[in-house]
Order: sequence, then structure tokens, then C-alpha cells
Amino acid sequence: MAKFVRYGPAPRYGLPDAGFCASSFVIIRQGAKVLAGIPKNQRKWREEWAPNWLVYTKESLENEYRSWRLPASYLYEGESPDDTARRVLRDQLRMRAAKLGPAANYAFHDPSSWYPGRKHYDLCFVYEVRGTPPKTTPSWWQRLEFVDVRTLRKVEMGSAMSDLMKVLKLGSR
Repeated sequence: MAKFVRYGPAPRYGLPDAGFCASSFVIIRQGAKVLAGIPKNQRKWREEWAPNWLVYTKESLENEYRSWRLPASYLYEGESPDDTARRVLRDQLRMRAAKLGPAANYAFHDPSSWYPGRKHYDLCFVYEVRGTPPKTTPSWWQRLEFVDVRTLRKVEMGSAMSDLMKVLKLGSR
């Protein structure tokens, strides 16, 4: 019997074999540029914002530390997408919590590289936020700056970033 893509309550409904992620993203614009960063190899990424990195191969993880990404985090169980966005502002960017507008929602499903023949699902809550970014770069970022993402190539983006940026019309290649 086929499984439907419906989650919870457990154990009645399970997760897709190749996984399901729900994340909140914070978009801060400055003209045609968007605040993006390249993360440092620090535990905060693996333990707080991107726990999927704990199971990445060494090569994949090293690539994440060379790639641009939008400020974002997975939702904690029971946490609202709004609260996750505020947590990204506060913890990743060291910005005061801003008044959030409604989230734009985007969903993707891609073939899983870990589970051939299966799909991985992503649900993204995207918030456009006005605010002044930190004057100094927090220690978990190698770089954090306004980038013209239209000039970035897909290979320069961290995992799953290019799909979202294409939908948001933030990048062109």
C-alpha cells in the first residue's frame, strides 16, 4: 500500500523515506542585493541551525563552509515558523527581532541522493524583513554581506539554496 505525504500524529503517519524539512528563511534586501553569508565550521551550525550537516560526508560539509547561504534555520518541533524567523534574526544575525509580515511559502521535492528512487521534501517559510544588519560579522560566519545573488552560480550556493533563490527570483543562473 502506498504512503500518503501526511505527517503526524505518530505512529499512524510516518515520514517520507528520504526525509522532510521545514525551515524559515530571512530575506534582508539592500537595493538589488540580499544579505547572505558563508558559514564557518562551528558547532552552532550543526547543533542549532543545520543539524542535517551532522550526517553529511566530509566533502559535502567542507563544501557548505565554502558556499553562500541565506540566513535560515530548521523549525524546532512545536516552534512556529514566525518564532524560527525571529530566532534566526536574534541568534544568527544578532539583530533585534523585527515585526514580521506574512510568510511566503514554498515547497520543493527533489530526488534524494541518499535514497535512490525516493523524494526529499522541503517546506520553506520566507520572511522579507527590514532592518539593519549587524555592524560586525558574528563569529559563526566567515562572511556576511549584501551580495548581488544574480551573479552567483548554482555551485556557489549551499545545499538547497539555489532552488529557493530561483523561485524568489533572487538569482539568474
